[in-house]
Amino acid sequence: MSPVGTPVWVSPNGRVRITAPPGRRIPGVVPSLEELLEDVFDPIKRGPALVYLAMKRRTVQDYSLIIWNTPGFVALILQEILRIYPYIDHEEQIPDDDCLRVSCAISLFQPVAKDSRVRVRFLRAETHRYLYPFLNTPKKSTNFDKLRLTSLGIIGFLVKEVDLEAVNFLLQSEVIPMCLHCIEVGTDWCRIAAVFILQKILSTDIGMQYTCVPQERFVEINRVLSSLFTLTRNRPSSRLLRRVIYCFYLFSCNERVANSLYGLLPDALKDESFVYMFRDSVETVNFVRQVLWNTTRIYNRYDHLGMIPEPDDTTGLY
Repeated sequence: MSPVGTPVWVSPNGRVRITAPPGRRIPGVVPSLEELLEDVFDPIKRGPALVYLAMKRRTVQDYSLIIWNTPGFVALILQEILRIYPYIDHEEQIPDDDCLRVSCAISLFQPVAKDSRVRVRFLRAETHRYLYPFLNTPKKSTNFDKLRLTSLGIIGFLVKEVDLEAVNFLLQSEVIPMCLHCIEVGTDWCRIAAVFILQKILSTDIGMQYTCVPQERFVEINRVLSSLFTLTRNRPSSRLLRRVIYCFYLFSCNERVANSLYGLLPDALKDESFVYMFRDSVETVNFVRQVLWNTTRIYNRYDHLGMIPEPDDTTGLY
C-alpha cells in the first residue's frame, strides 16, 4: 500500500502501478489545473507548471478568464518575461530551458488575446507592450526567433477577428514598425506572422488611413513587402508571398495611393515571375492581376496558360 497522499498512477488495464517519490510528480501524468495554478506560485515548481499550463490552453473551457482573473497570475507571467530582458541587451544567448519557459509563459496570453470578453482589458492594461522588446531585437539566434514568433502570435490573435478597438490600440503603440522589423530580421514563419498582422490591419479603414499617411510610411511598408520577393527568390514561400500579394491588393483598392503603388511593386510581380507558384490558386493569380489593373488600368502580359486578355475587358479580375 502506498502512503496516504502519495501520487499514484495506475495504467488503464490496472496492471501497472507507479508511485511518485515524495515531492515529485509521476512522469507522463499531467497535473490538474488546480494543482498547476498552485504550483505556478512556487518558484521551484513554476517552470514545469508553466509548460503544463501552456499544454492545456486549447482544452480548458474559459481558460482566458481563469488566466486573467486568477489573482497575481498575470503578474507572474510578466515577471517571467521581464526575467529574460537582460539577455536582449547583452551578447549572451538565452539558455534553451529559459527560452522554453518564457515561451510557454507568453503563450498563456493566446486565449486572452482570442477572447473578446477579456481582450480589451488586456490591451487597456498595455500588457502587449511587454512583448515588444522581443519584436524589436535585432538578434537572429534560434531562441530569440522563437520568442519573436511566439510574441507575434499573440499580436496576431489580437487582430485575427478584426477588432477595431484592438487595431486602434496596436496602431497607437507603433506595432507597424515592429512588424516591419520582424519581416527584415525574422525567419519565414516570423515573416508570415508579421505580414498576417499587416494584412488584418490594412483590412480596416483606420489601419489603411494610418499606413497611407504620411507618404513616407506608405513607401516604407511597401519597400519592405517588395523586398520579400528578393529575399525569398532562392527558396520562395508561397504561403508568405500569397499574404504579401493580398496586402498589395488592399493598397491597390485605395484610390488615394493606387497610382503611386505601381512604382513600388517588385518587378517579379509586374512580370509575373512568381505566378507559376500559384497555378493551383486562381484566387491569388486574380489578386495579382487585380493589383496591376488597379494601379495601371492596363494589363497585357501572358497569363500562366499562355492566353492574352482582351485589352478592352474592364471586368477587373483577369
